[in-house]
Amino acid sequence: MRILAATLAVALSACSRAPQSVKIDPSLATLVPRDTVLLVGTRLEKLLKTPIYEKNFAGRDIPQIRDLAAKTGIDPRKDLWELLFVSNGKTGVLLARGKFADDMMEPQLERNGAPRFTYKGLTMFGDERGAVVLVNSTTAALGEAAALRTLIDQRGNSQGPPPPMEAQIKNIPAEAQFWAAYTGGPIHLPFDPESNLGNLNRIMSSIQTGTVWFDLSSGLAGLAEANCASDEGAQQIEGALKALIGIGRLSVPKNQPDLAQAYDRIQVTQDGHRIRLHLDVQESLVDQFLTLWLGRK
Repeated sequence: MRILAATLAVALSACSRAPQSVKIDPSLATLVPRDTVLLVGTRLEKLLKTPIYEKNFAGRDIPQIRDLAAKTGIDPRKDLWELLFVSNGKTGVLLARGKFADDMMEPQLERNGAPRFTYKGLTMFGDERGAVVLVNSTTAALGEAAALRTLIDQRGNSQGPPPPMEAQIKNIPAEAQFWAAYTGGPIHLPFDPESNLGNLNRIMSSIQTGTVWFDLSSGLAGLAEANCASDEGAQQIEGALKALIGIGRLSVPKNQPDLAQAYDRIQVTQDGHRIRLHLDVQESLVDQFLTLWLGRK
């Protein structure tokens, strides 16, 4: 009986544990400035292994990754493990965790015409408009030179994301390969203004804090949660999101009824000043679904 009771206690304890949240690589976390209001994380090692990424995103151009690869000569598919974009709402820096210890990397940077200059003992390659700094053999940062200097200035004082940001990150599950957390302030999302997602920049102006995450392991699953200043503001966003989804549904060709049903898997709910958008698209429809929202590659 004692063994049975102990086994039951262990089982109940396991069931009562809080779900694990996404983790930031410690080498990147300790570089996050204290005034950060937006974090966007990508777990490349896991993301690149999903068939959804290979079919729908491998051919899409991501300027920050392209610039990092061009400046350093690395292969993003082999040498990058994790990316973290940090922003204070005015300037941003892309942090990268990967294999930067190649002895040929610095000569590659110089061959690409990147001038070399130093700041507080770290070597930077590029110019004031855009540069890359190798923090150590597995960590690099890319951005405007002024933003990189600020990052270096704060490096010794950072203990990781500020507390409000940590609170938001706890809402993001460990299995998410792509995620973002926002704690307030003006921000502009890099979506094509002519696409359906371009309307999200107008919606963002009413949001105080929020998170979004995607899991591409099997199909396209995701959740966006946002807190607004008032119930009325949340109602407006709820209406805008439902209208946006309705426009997407109307864009579906008549000969693809299954794709129209995929829009029924997008649920928008409001609870006071809080908004939730849940997405669950089966794998066979993801390609068509993303083409409608993001455009072709």
